[in-house]
Amino acid sequence: VLATCGHAKLTDKSEHINNYGSCPLKKVGLEDWVGPKSEAPPPRWSFDTQPCGYPSVTCMDTSPDMANCDNPFPDANIYHKDETVIATYFDDSFNRTWEDGTKSAPCPLNLTYPLSLSETQTESFDCPVTCYDCANLCRMQAMSVAKADQMLDPTMQGCNAWVFCTNPDGCTNGEKTMPGLSCTLKRIPLDNPDIQEQMRAPSNWDGPPAGLVAEGSGDFVSGFCNVRETCVNTESVRDRCDLGCGNEREYSCGGVPFQCSDGCIPRCPC
Repeated sequence: VLATCGHAKLTDKSEHINNYGSCPLKKVGLEDWVGPKSEAPPPRWSFDTQPCGYPSVTCMDTSPDMANCDNPFPDANIYHKDETVIATYFDDSFNRTWEDGTKSAPCPLNLTYPLSLSETQTESFDCPVTCYDCANLCRMQAMSVAKADQMLDPTMQGCNAWVFCTNPDGCTNGEKTMPGLSCTLKRIPLDNPDIQEQMRAPSNWDGPPAGLVAEGSGDFVSGFCNVRETCVNTESVRDRCDLGCGNEREYSCGGVPFQCSDGCIPRCPC
């Protein structure tokens, strides 16, 4: 079942949606479930984009690096009064100014991020034009401000939530209308009780915690990125890392199939 073009309220029967053509999503989950189907959790939404390697198409990074950013919530505008808005991006390549005078944060955006404890890479990111672009930019922005003395943990500062307006004509947010196809990167404090709840269950099947969703969230798609427990941000995780928090010689992060350190290597995305 496909819901596409204009806005359509989601139903449990929808398996693919693409509101206004800017945010293709699909339901996933059961293919990884090994127990009885009757006991399986409900499927969750994921990005539905082309794999990388094809010319002239927006592709999805299929590496495990997107594991903690690949849980978008349709019809949800993640918001908290204590949040910090990092930036709002929209395509102003023609020097476009929104109706209330808002201009996009500068883009393309050049970000330098760590590949390892000793190696970095600089990459240029255009203005996001899809919800996947927005989630990926949130991930990369957090990586770019990760600190070596925190073991390059991307959960400690930078973007941990993103909001994308799928409607080209703009999305109503209280008394304000957000620019069409805009991407807002924000940070919600880790000590927020609802963020703490999300950290304990990063793949939330039922949607974001109610305390982090603004009213009237239609036409928005939003999600969290790297809201998870690590040995840097959670004492109980640190206590179970018997070989030492961040010990990359003993704990594994990578390989084929991908191995995960369960929070003992903070930069590892699992």
